Amino acid sequence: MALEVDLILIQKLFTSLIIGLIIGLEREIAQDKADRIKSAGLRTFGIAGLLGGTAAFLAQTEPFVFVGALLCMSILVAAAYYRSTILEPHLGFTTELSLILTFLLGGMAYFQDAVAVILTILVTILLAFKQPLHEFSHKIPKDEFYDSLKFALIAIVILPILPNKTFGPMDFFNPHEIWLVVVLISGISFVGYFLVKWFGPYTGLAMTGVVGGLASSTAVTTTMAARTKELKGMEYSAMVAATLANVIMLIRVSFLVSVFYPILLTRLYLPIGFMFLAGLGVAAYFYMNASKEIASTKSIQIKSPFRILPALKFAAFFVIILLISKLASAYIGSSGLYLTSLIAGLADVDALTISAAQLASQGLAEPFVATTAILLAVFMNLGVRIVYAYYLGTKKFGMYTIGMAAVMVAAGVLVVMLMSYA
Repeated sequence: MALEVDLILIQKLFTSLIIGLIIGLEREIAQDKADRIKSAGLRTFGIAGLLGGTAAFLAQTEPFVFVGALLCMSILVAAAYYRSTILEPHLGFTTELSLILTFLLGGMAYFQDAVAVILTILVTILLAFKQPLHEFSHKIPKDEFYDSLKFALIAIVILPILPNKTFGPMDFFNPHEIWLVVVLISGISFVGYFLVKWFGPYTGLAMTGVVGGLASSTAVTTTMAARTKELKGMEYSAMVAATLANVIMLIRVSFLVSVFYPILLTRLYLPIGFMFLAGLGVAAYFYMNASKEIASTKSIQIKSPFRILPALKFAAFFVIILLISKLASAYIGSSGLYLTSLIAGLADVDALTISAAQLASQGLAEPFVATTAILLAVFMNLGVRIVYAYYLGTKKFGMYTIGMAAVMVAAGVLVVMLMSYA
């Protein structure tokens, strides 16, 4: 048993040593390339890692050993750094700080070797990519950096702390879900900005339509409408994004129905399928014309990516839609579901699609009623794009949106009429 314990201890200390050698090798190479005074190299870092592991082992019986060793090492590193700065006043502190971190990682390896190794690799990568990281930081515009922080604030800080439960009459208000709408719409604009910047408007806007359509096709349309006022003469490219988002929306509706009540797909697949094909045809038309549009466009100026005000307005409207939907379903019945679908279609179709499918699965609505409600929401959602596009974008974009919505709705209505007579 004693031999087994010793082997485990040796393995842990060896891991601590390897951690130090990995970071030390990177520092050795970096200092050779910089042609400067070596403050610490391969051997020093290896010893620091091993020292951390040994201190962690001894700290199991004497807890203050690790703290004392860390304090002594910090003093030695500080003294060595002071001595080095006398010879080279502008010397950085990265190597010295890495040495202390190596000691800590060596100690961590005694208790959590896998985590320590992962952190070691990340630290080594961070140290090795000094030049690319510096170049990248200088290339980032200040506005883009600040807007990225703002988006991180609403998506990573605010969203997780909001309560994920319902409030208000009929439990219609969920702060977490409502704020998620804000994050999604802001995210579409945010991602779309960088796609256009990196890939150009021709490809970037098309990618925005596909990616954004997975979240909210209505938000994509409003975002593209606003973009047409910034990207002058880019209506065709913006229409590619808006149309593809609508096509993706049809896929999303079909997926939601398949999850909550798959039987409804037997009634939906023909109208949804023909609308899907019509949408692809319209997107192809705009895509072919977009190439000519790009060739005639000399320069493109795009503004900052973060736009929270339109997202907040959209979220407020979404809350109103949810409340009306709850009230209509509760007090009006089937006709209320039709009314709700028309109202919900003004914002988005996801909530209505889920509600209708759930009502049908629970026997609270006939499959025909649920199917009709979903199609009404889709038709209304496509129709309301005209308003968003015409008043938020250029007139040309608005006219193109009328054509796109008319073709897709006509395809769906035609199939529904043929099915009713079959």
